[in-house]
Amino acid sequence: MFAIKWLDEHLEEALMVILLGLISCIMMAQIIARNFFTSMTWPEEFSRYCYIWSVFLSLGYTIKKGNILKVGIVMELLPQKVRKTIEIVVNIIILTLCVVFFRHSITYTGIIRTTGQVSPAMHISMWIMYLATVLGFGIASVRTVQEIFINIKNFNEKSETTLEAAYKEAKDEVETTGVKVDDKFNSGGYE
Repeated sequence: MFAIKWLDEHLEEALMVILLGLISCIMMAQIIARNFFTSMTWPEEFSRYCYIWSVFLSLGYTIKKGNILKVGIVMELLPQKVRKTIEIVVNIIILTLCVVFFRHSITYTGIIRTTGQVSPAMHISMWIMYLATVLGFGIASVRTVQEIFINIKNFNEKSETTLEAAYKEAKDEVETTGVKVDDKFNSGGYE
């Protein structure tokens, strides 16, 4: 149960950290090799493919964290139930798009696999690179379903506004420095 919970909370983060760490290490090795030995042919291609994988894996991460592109200030002007209804409808539209892209990415990855195409520098099967789209849209679909259920479950609960979230984040950041912040805005600043 712990492993499933950890995967639910940190799967995309962990994979993206690993991929971006690999990009950094491989490119540093390429710079050192180019300056002291001879240039390698595969690091740029490897880094490009790691970056592509991290982009598609970030789809589910942005949905899970609620960082998807949206106009939040307009939503905050609406009543709570209307706002939640719009969020559910938008998530259903996002889910539909993710499922359609997921289906087509499976088809296209299968086509690439049957052609036997390989990458120019590393000579690995290109279907492995296209598998990033399958996993990315698959994870994004799962995360969107989770968001729909969370919105339905918390339909009557008041959600935090952008201003409240920003104030809470700033307060937490200031309090990590050891300064106590009053919950009310006072004219003299912080106490």
